[in-house]
Amino acid sequence: MKANGDTIRRSREKSGYGLTEFAATVGISASYLSRIERDQASPSPGVVKKIAVQLREAREARAAIAEITQSEEASDDKPTE
Repeated sequence: MKANGDTIRRSREKSGYGLTEFAATVGISASYLSRIERDQASPSPGVVKKIAVQLREAREARAAIAEITQSEEASDDKPTE
């Protein structure tokens, strides 16, 4: 399983994670994550999987927040009787 550093970096940033925070959630050092994102390190399949799981969970959380926000906005638009 090969990691694409630029894809990881963009996904991490889109998820709202800083480098240090994301590295801590994955269980690796920030310097190692930085090297992965610059394609200067080849992470093990296990590390790639941890990164992917964390990014997927962040995407799912964003989607859930968006859904909740939309439903709240829709209920705010309804006229009160």
